[in-house]
Amino acid sequence: MKITYSKENINSFGGINFADHIISNNSLYETINQELGQRGDKATYSYSDLIRSYFLLTLCGGECAEDITENLCKELGQVKGFDVCSADILLRIQKELSTQKETYVSDTGIEHDFNVNTKMNKLIVRLLIEKKQLAPRNKDYIFDYDNQFIPTDKYDLVLPHESSCGN
Repeated sequence: MKITYSKENINSFGGINFADHIISNNSLYETINQELGQRGDKATYSYSDLIRSYFLLTLCGGECAEDITENLCKELGQVKGFDVCSADILLRIQKELSTQKETYVSDTGIEHDFNVNTKMNKLIVRLLIEKKQLAPRNKDYIFDYDNQFIPTDKYDLVLPHESSCGN
């Protein structure tokens, strides 16, 4: 271990610079922008900025978009080559990438809502292939999601007289 004295500001989350450097050097951010495309002409931030923001936010212990503005702006502002955007911008870009839900009705008349985001699915597969986690010779990957709904009579309702909050 090498110890260095510095007059620069010290970041309690200094390890995020190393993680960000590894991701940047593996051209993941470029792949994200290629696959998802460019945002509007007046857009300051790209889709990779959105994903990078959430990645760095998570590494610093953030749990929601608002943490980037409220709690971690100073720390994230010290990441080299990264301009911190506001939570409003993060949520706006995230909404641009969202897709409409599709409702399917089963044979028994029960409605099920699904949200299939083909753009994001293609991005994930491309990143996995580029990073050699999936074989490139296969053309059609199917990621199967199975879910079973079991109806119950339980309700998570607490009546005022049943409160367990010390009354």
